[in-house]
Amino acid sequence: MADILQYLFGAASFMPHGYCLLWRPDLVALHAISDAAIALAYVTIPIAMLVFMRKRPDIQGNTRRIGYLFVTFILACALTHLAALATLWWPAYGAQGLIKAGTAGISIIAALTTWMVLPKLLALPPLQALERANEHLQEENQQLNTQVGKSRRKLKRINDRFEMALTGSNISVFTQDTDLRYTWIHNPRFGLEPARLIGKTDRDAFSPEVADDLIPLKKQVIESGEAASTDIAFESEDAGTVYFDLVVHPTRNADGEIDGVLCTAIDTTEKNLYEIRLTSLAGKLAEANERFEKALDGSLITVFEQDRNLTYIHVVNPPAGKTADFFLGKDDDALFSEEDRLKLIPAKRRVIETGESTVLEVDLDWEGGQKSYNISLDPARHRDGTITGVIGTAVDLTHKRENERQMHLVMRELTHRSKNLLAVIQAMARQTAARSDTTEDFVESFSARLQAMAASHDLLVSQSWYGADLHALVIAHLGQSIDPSSPQIEVTGPTRSISADAAQNLGLALHELTTNAAKYGALSVLDGKLTVAWKIEGSQVRLTWTETGGPTVVAPKRDGFGRILLERLVGPALDGHVEIEFASTGVRCVIEFPTRHLLG
Repeated sequence: MADILQYLFGAASFMPHGYCLLWRPDLVALHAISDAAIALAYVTIPIAMLVFMRKRPDIQGNTRRIGYLFVTFILACALTHLAALATLWWPAYGAQGLIKAGTAGISIIAALTTWMVLPKLLALPPLQALERANEHLQEENQQLNTQVGKSRRKLKRINDRFEMALTGSNISVFTQDTDLRYTWIHNPRFGLEPARLIGKTDRDAFSPEVADDLIPLKKQVIESGEAASTDIAFESEDAGTVYFDLVVHPTRNADGEIDGVLCTAIDTTEKNLYEIRLTSLAGKLAEANERFEKALDGSLITVFEQDRNLTYIHVVNPPAGKTADFFLGKDDDALFSEEDRLKLIPAKRRVIETGESTVLEVDLDWEGGQKSYNISLDPARHRDGTITGVIGTAVDLTHKRENERQMHLVMRELTHRSKNLLAVIQAMARQTAARSDTTEDFVESFSARLQAMAASHDLLVSQSWYGADLHALVIAHLGQSIDPSSPQIEVTGPTRSISADAAQNLGLALHELTTNAAKYGALSVLDGKLTVAWKIEGSQVRLTWTETGGPTVVAPKRDGFGRILLERLVGPALDGHVEIEFASTGVRCVIEFPTRHLLG
């Protein structure tokens, strides 16, 4: 250890360097001051370099390492001069040599490094070029500042317009960070002022139910980076239940990383209320339309609409046998004959041109027959009042017209029948009067025959003068003298109806036979029996009246009115003949007439 210290700091045989200078004060001071000043400068310069590199953290890599190398080199030089200063008084030539050796090594490295970076240093542009570039850069920077100023002003105008457009509207815009805290909000609604929302989360601002709807959606947008939307509703103290259509977009920082969300909330409360009212009105309209169609269904009324080209676009309750699809898309040219088109098309054209309603009563050829219609035509109008076509209501009058024609026929037939009936009554009155001994006999006989005719008329009236059931006709006349359910009578034969004329004439015959049987024949005693039977034989109807069990029959000595009525009136009137036989066991009468008097 002593040897090392002796080596470093000298031995007694060595003299300090000041001794070599003969301790001349001027020379010693000159060397001492110079080495001290150089050492001080060499220490100050690295300190300045270290301060520079500390304040310029952007200088990294080889450049920073080269800076540290030259700091070390300059400090080593400072130590060398400090060692030279010390040897003026102390002979520490060993330590001075080591310091110089270290400084030499560092110097060689610094020198090599200098030559290595020399090409790069030479590649640096000259100062004049840097000055020109700096001037150009300043000009461009000034232009850029001007452009940035313009862009800022333009952006401010756009932002002002954006805020003006949103102010008072039903749209709110706001941003939230990744923790879903509100960072900015514009045009809040329903009392949600920015001061109440900035820095807060959805759970702080809304009910748990609303927050549970909002937070998962926004977190999904932050995680996926894709926009999403939803409908939300919450209770407001001022407006009750309010509805929003919320659209959420991710926001990104300068590095492209998602730093929050941008939300656009559109107030759809009025829209929802309008849709609710519209749905209610649509339901009521559909209900009214359904009632309208049900009211028309099965009726004789058809409602239709045609456009300006007279193409059918809507038909309700079309005529029997057709559907609405049969009419839709077609016009009158495709549906009606030329004659019928002349009745319809000009009237519809006038309605479209003049806007005035009209009413038609037309007969149309339809499905091989003639139909009568009362047609009301009105203009169809757009909401702006322009005429878009024609709306028609057609009432089928065919049955009414047929009933009217039938009524005329019935009236004519009634007149004809009345004349015939009066002629029959007149003849019957004369014949009855001619064969009556007293007025009482005439009144009794004539009244009974009128009642018989009335019974036949009652049956005919019940069938609208269409005809009468043969069995009912027989029972009606028997019922004037005996209970129809009596075991004394038996009525058999197929169920058939006969014409009105045949019913009247056959009724007279049945009345005469019934009256005779009740006075003199089988119905005048309890043991008597009457059988009335009829059957169809070819083209003839054969009705047989057979009496048995009554008093012994004696053939009349002269022809009475009843016989004359049967043989001379009823037979020819039925286009047939009547045979009456007065056998001792009972009267038997056969009435034959053609089957053309049968109905159906």
